[in-house]
Amino acid sequence: MMRIAKYVWLCLVLSATGWLPDLRPVLRFRGWLTRPAFKHCGKRFEIAGGVRIVYSANVEIGDDVYIATGCWIQGYGGVSLGNEVMLGPYTVLASNNHMKKNGSYRFGGHEPAPIALGRGAWTGAHVVIAAGVRVGKGAAVAAGAVVTRDVPDDALVGGVPARIIRDAAS
Repeated sequence: MMRIAKYVWLCLVLSATGWLPDLRPVLRFRGWLTRPAFKHCGKRFEIAGGVRIVYSANVEIGDDVYIATGCWIQGYGGVSLGNEVMLGPYTVLASNNHMKKNGSYRFGGHEPAPIALGRGAWTGAHVVIAAGVRVGKGAAVAAGAVVTRDVPDDALVGGVPARIIRDAAS
């Protein structure tokens, strides 16, 4: 019941404030209003309009996190955004995979797995991060990348599927 109440609160706040411009005071106000919807939410959270977060009760947000417009976060398997994480526009975090049953994915069930982004990680626009992936501290994910396996600390990854473009040693 509490999970549903948190989700309803999040939807109400995002809907009621969606018409406001995405200026820093509005982003912070919207972040402050949505704090109760999450498992944990740190200070100075900023969230843009047009964001969709399902299973918000399974989402943990650190301090100084920014979520850009159009992001879709599916928290069923658990999502953790460390301090100073930035999600670029239209980033998708899908913490749940579909499974096949009788040759179809429609009623095959699901396989949840947590997603974690370390301190200072950043995603460019239109990034997809699959279930069970950990993005390391200070890592950057290039626009349009599809991340299907863990990203080391301080690495830059890009492509479909994402591969290391530059690592911490470079």
